[in-house]
Amino acid sequence: MDASTTPAALFDAELVKRYDLAGPRYTSYPTAPHFQPGYSANDYRYQVAVSNGDPLPKPLSVYLHLPFCTNPCFYCGCTRVITRNRSKGSAYVDLLRREIDLQATLFDTDRPLQQLHLGGGSPNFHSPEELGSLVQTLSDAFRFAPPGEREFGIEIDPRMTTPGDLTALRQLGFNRVSMGIQDFDPQVQQAINRVQSAEATLELVRKAQSLDYRSINVDLIYGLPRQRLEGFSETLDAVIKAKPGRIAAYSYAHLPARFKAQRQIRDEDLPNPELKLALLQLCVEKLQAAGYIYIGMDHFALPDDELSLALGNSTLQRNFQG
Repeated sequence: MDASTTPAALFDAELVKRYDLAGPRYTSYPTAPHFQPGYSANDYRYQVAVSNGDPLPKPLSVYLHLPFCTNPCFYCGCTRVITRNRSKGSAYVDLLRREIDLQATLFDTDRPLQQLHLGGGSPNFHSPEELGSLVQTLSDAFRFAPPGEREFGIEIDPRMTTPGDLTALRQLGFNRVSMGIQDFDPQVQQAINRVQSAEATLELVRKAQSLDYRSINVDLIYGLPRQRLEGFSETLDAVIKAKPGRIAAYSYAHLPARFKAQRQIRDEDLPNPELKLALLQLCVEKLQAAGYIYIGMDHFALPDDELSLALGNSTLQRNFQG
């Protein structure tokens, strides 16, 4: 069965209500509970050595966390550092380059680095020159896979990105880009402390398309404060018109006891369970009507995207990178 004939996602509101319970964190694999404090540096070195012993060299996947942001988004639950002091970011990059060199000594040199993802925070808090220094350090320390086999992705904040930045990132070898939108509704943007222009953001999508990024993803969130069906519908219409290859629609998790910034969000501004469910249903129905394939795990993709093709031929895989 190919992706074009994949059945529409079943959406049963009554079934959702029946099982309206907190579930385990599923956004990454291995899931968070698998990471235990008793796992030592020696355990890590041992596992690396075991993986080096495979007869066929296994490719490597590298994630670099760049935690800096200039402003706090109130909904965010990521590990981040809020600062406008760029020198802090520069010092962090210097340490990260040292860490790359140390890690590289553990892995056999015949293992190609195939996947690279820069997340945050806002990785483009750093200049293209600083990001280029990280890519160069990785290139010196590891053997990059051939260009056609690389999956090099970066998350960007559209509010601090120019079309020229996208060009520079493409020249550095990044072929996948993900942009945060969440919702273009001005009321929602004010409530979450993330005001951004719809036109400027979608212009970046168009620029990335012109630069032949292999994958262009945008993030949406449903369940945000002051969110309305009408406003979210307009956001979906604008995104669909831009035709990014992938769309991720995440459920907002309100955990103010854990994430301090979320305490700025008033409980009375949050949609009730019925409205949140309606927002999800609106998202699924609109995206599928526009031709997007529901991949699962919050993700949708156009029929010719690699995710949809992999779903159709039963080769879809998921690791800690996504």
